[in-house]
Amino acid sequence: MANRSDGSLNGAEAAAVRLRRLRISPTYIPMALLALVAVAFAIGNPNFVLPYNINTILVYAAPLLMVALGQMCVILVGGIDLSVGGMISFVSCLFVVMIVHIGVWAYPLCLLAGVVLGFVNGVIVTRVRIPSFIATLGTGGILASLSMLLAPVPVNVPGSHQGLLDVVTGTFLGIDNSLYVGAVVFLFFYVVLRFTPQGRGLFYVGSNIKMAWTSGLDEARTRNLAFVMSGVGSALAALALSASQFGSNPYLGAPFVLASIATVVVGGTALTGGAGGPFHTLFGALMMSMLQNGMNVVGIDQYFQQSILGLMIIVCVVLTFDRSKTPVIK
Repeated sequence: MANRSDGSLNGAEAAAVRLRRLRISPTYIPMALLALVAVAFAIGNPNFVLPYNINTILVYAAPLLMVALGQMCVILVGGIDLSVGGMISFVSCLFVVMIVHIGVWAYPLCLLAGVVLGFVNGVIVTRVRIPSFIATLGTGGILASLSMLLAPVPVNVPGSHQGLLDVVTGTFLGIDNSLYVGAVVFLFFYVVLRFTPQGRGLFYVGSNIKMAWTSGLDEARTRNLAFVMSGVGSALAALALSASQFGSNPYLGAPFVLASIATVVVGGTALTGGAGGPFHTLFGALMMSMLQNGMNVVGIDQYFQQSILGLMIIVCVVLTFDRSKTPVIK
């Protein structure tokens, strides 16, 4: 860090020095911010901290976390996946239609569908060589149309087959199964990104794609993996949402496109790629779920909620964004 000619530091540099002197890691900032928001809502309405409401926050955060973890993988390599909404809608409609005919086998087959769709996205981006923004915008539109063809109107799981949904809708030891599923999905993504060469490659490609290529890393395969992981996350979220709602509709996934991106960014993962991780996304999902729930609990008018949510997203990103890892803001 360079000093000015008069020996002083500018505001950003001085703040960075104070941060290092206090030994405060940027990793802890999302946790502190999460606690601060929770305390603010608890002061606004003590019912916010009741066990029932906390459970509601966690249950809502589970499918958001699943799709956001997949989105995070694409963002880590410097891309973006706008097809997650269409993919969730398509896989969820497919699941509801299939479970009537093949029962429990609908779970692995729909998960496989997510893998295939994610791989198709990756091939379009890496082989056809068009920006991920455009490629996934196109595939997302195609999948949304297929969802409408598959289920023109909302479809429900018949009562005779609803027992097959207990894996998500049931409880174990007084805790919703959806929370166990969310924890397993989080562990899966964490293990892949932390302990496998392919997972660590996502960070290398996102940090410096030319350096990754010269070091022998297959960047095309790595980026393909990112989109496959996004497909897995979207498919898992689709299964969780379909089970919890005992049905689906062709518009089910639409809100998760921007929500998944916001969750990843709020958690501190850089849109420029190479910086972030599963724990950042976990905090982002909890923050987004807490904001949505907290505004309802304290009685904020719904017409103002989107404005407040947008403002809070900007504040969260300002406080959690690690600028040291992204010197160039695009």
